[in-house]
Amino acid sequence: MSLILIMMKKLTLLLFLCLSISCAKDDEGKPENQAYLDQLLGRYQLRAAYLENPIDLNGDGIVGTDLFQEVDYCNMSKHLESYDCTIIKRNIQSMIYDVPYSDHYNNFQNHSNCLRAKDIRSDLSIDSQNESVVTVPNEFQDNFALMEYQAKLIDFTWEDRIVYLTLEKEFYTPNGEWATVTLYMEYEWASSQT
Repeated sequence: MSLILIMMKKLTLLLFLCLSISCAKDDEGKPENQAYLDQLLGRYQLRAAYLENPIDLNGDGIVGTDLFQEVDYCNMSKHLESYDCTIIKRNIQSMIYDVPYSDHYNNFQNHSNCLRAKDIRSDLSIDSQNESVVTVPNEFQDNFALMEYQAKLIDFTWEDRIVYLTLEKEFYTPNGEWATVTLYMEYEWASSQT
């Protein structure tokens, strides 16, 4: 009788292993949700940039929260309307987005309130089956953005072809001080070209 029990246990274990392998292969072989990826991937264009608390960034004596109204363009700097964000899914799933930062002179020693565009890269985890996309922490990239461009990504969401970013950002003001602000940026899908 014990030989039969041993055989039954081995047969049950073998059956369990076969089912486990079969289920694992099914998960790996699922096709991507192309409709979701078609909605997500591509190039987005900045449609809004605003601050949580008003500041006077352009030195006109009027504080505001709309960055489009507060920006000073100097020395052929890129206009906010041409800032973009790109979500790609190739070898590395990532998002590259333009953020404004305070211009500098003389080996980064002297800053101005003129804003320049710098692109920042964040790694993403795209799950097309569950229709979700989230940022993946990358300490090197995060530290670089903070040290070089005074920008820290606080939140990222994607919904209905719009990328919403919340950043903690420092801007150099015309009165010679640094202002730490919460910056909200909204990028709207523009093209599938990346």
